[in-house]
Amino acid sequence: MRQLAMCLIIGMLIPLLAGCWDRNELNEISLVVGLGLDKVDDTYKVSVQLVNPSRVAPKTGVSSNASPVVTFVESGKTLPEALRRMEVQVPRKLYYAHLRMIVIGEELAKSGISKPLDFISRNPQMRTDFFLIIAKNSDASEVLKVFSRMDPIPANNLYTTLEASDKLWAATGKITLDKLIQDLSKPGKSPAMTGVEIIGSKIIGESTLNVEKIAPPALLRYSGMAIFKVDRMVGWLDEDETKALNYVQNTVNQTVGYLSCPGENGTVSLDVVNVRSHMNTRVKNGKPIVDIHVRVEQNISDIECNVDITQKPVLDKLKEEGDQKIKKLITNSIHKIQKQYGTDIFGFGELIHQKNPTIWSQYKDWNEEFKQLEVHVQADTILRRMGTIVQSVDQQTKQ
Repeated sequence: MRQLAMCLIIGMLIPLLAGCWDRNELNEISLVVGLGLDKVDDTYKVSVQLVNPSRVAPKTGVSSNASPVVTFVESGKTLPEALRRMEVQVPRKLYYAHLRMIVIGEELAKSGISKPLDFISRNPQMRTDFFLIIAKNSDASEVLKVFSRMDPIPANNLYTTLEASDKLWAATGKITLDKLIQDLSKPGKSPAMTGVEIIGSKIIGESTLNVEKIAPPALLRYSGMAIFKVDRMVGWLDEDETKALNYVQNTVNQTVGYLSCPGENGTVSLDVVNVRSHMNTRVKNGKPIVDIHVRVEQNISDIECNVDITQKPVLDKLKEEGDQKIKKLITNSIHKIQKQYGTDIFGFGELIHQKNPTIWSQYKDWNEEFKQLEVHVQADTILRRMGTIVQSVDQQTKQ
């Protein structure tokens, strides 16, 4: 009886064991690496960039000139409908677990991104480690059709380029789905997303001719950031304004800047190697004030004038100019965004909401209050290294 009971228990537990009930065979799916979202009138135009298996694993008889990816475009009243309509073109089921980039068209961004993000966040196949960007002066579908010279898969090229730029150049910023939804849901914080534009010929960019030249006729280049008021895009930040935003948000890893030579014609270039930013808020006469402190560590990378950087007065002048330049960069950018766009992309409202909830509860429309917010900026630049030589090469040559 005991053995029979054990057999019955084991038999009942077998169906509960983990298995491969949800497996996806490679010959039954199409790997989606890029997704483009556009709005045309009242319909969505959806583009999917798929890995071409015949190019990834070439077989006898398959042309070596075949594209490594294939892009399909379809329209629908909703995103799910457009993607299902696409099944009449795509021979296999769309699989989103390897998605790298979502490109949102400028027109869709201006009309609101909450609705398309609802579908993306609900899809159980989609992970949250992909990046989202805005197509500048073009449709998302056009961006996904441009051939990449450095990486055969354009979506991968967009992903790795943005990741490298985010680490080494402060004029871009990467954002994932989780971070974007947080910015949309937080009181007192509006999102900003990096823009990408097509430089050169869009027509040649869609052809393999684009990768056959040393200087490709068409390139994808990250350019500025799109800023939002709630979920609607309201404008673009230029390079300096994007840098200011990243400084305030403490998201600068490394970048490069330059200063005028003290008392000389020429410039001193500086590698920014470490940045620490901190925001605080206080109340004065019943009004909140935000204080920003930015600490920047930098190394001298290039000198194009005849100055002696071993002299303390020269270093003091460089520090003074560096402090003022960063302070001016941030202050001017904040004032422009306050007056021109009236949307708090810096997160000042979120800070006040956390630190002074009583003051925050008095505001019905924070973006209107943001326009009048008093912000003070303090910058502290620190010169760490001067390089392996003291004098400039030009100065040594003239001796």
